[in-house]
Amino acid sequence: MKRGPYRYAFGAVCLALAVACSGADTTGTEISAVEMITGAEATLESALQADRDFAAMAATDGVKAAFAEFMAEDGKRIEPGAVVRGSTDVLKLFDSLPPGFALEWKPDDGYGAASGELAVTTGRYAVKLNGEEQGAGRYVTVWRKNAAGALKAVMDLGVPDPGPQTTGPDPEGRPG
Repeated sequence: MKRGPYRYAFGAVCLALAVACSGADTTGTEISAVEMITGAEATLESALQADRDFAAMAATDGVKAAFAEFMAEDGKRIEPGAVVRGSTDVLKLFDSLPPGFALEWKPDDGYGAASGELAVTTGRYAVKLNGEEQGAGRYVTVWRKNAAGALKAVMDLGVPDPGPQTTGPDPEGRPG
């Protein structure tokens, strides 16, 4: 399995979050450490709630409807081998899903910027077809506050759990 694109994407997300959480204030005033922690915790809790609401809508109204509601217009979805740019194209990913398809997820961690403008949530997801699990993994969603003050997903990606590990000799005779 190729993991390079995911590593680059994860690195970019981490870098963006580190810059956002650095506490820099463009107004020229300094932010105290306590204010940064309090602001960061509040931002994270807001993002976790947005993620829970996103998942709940996917369960009741379907994945496409949930992405239409929670994805920013300039949002991106990282897919194997491609970055799908813009909510219109992201929504097209769901047009060919079979009947009975469901995507379930639950956030379990994340980071929030003290400014309240940016957050990242992570958690477990499961892909189901007619109620039967077809795959599972971890996901990362980056959230940004829009002009109306709502957190919207600006980047989303899922990394499937590794498949079963084989034991025994390599069929090509390679060691290890």
